[in-house]
Amino acid sequence: MRSGRHGAARPPIGVLIQQDRVDFSLFALHAVIAVVVMISTGVASVAFWLSLLSIIASAVLAVRRIDRLSREEVADEELL
Repeated sequence: MRSGRHGAARPPIGVLIQQDRVDFSLFALHAVIAVVVMISTGVASVAFWLSLLSIIASAVLAVRRIDRLSREEVADEELL
């Protein structure tokens, strides 16, 4: 039988972001560039809508990365 906590608390998001700073800084840079493109092109441009999709994709990837890092952290605690 496994001993350990069931439903262990996940670590804070700030801790997870500090563990993988490069990935999250690239997500942020990608979002900033997309916002600049959106501001400079306007709503009628195709680039605006592609940038909007890019921002949504970056947010989804960041959330998935945080979820994966938190699962790994909880799994590492259970192994101890």
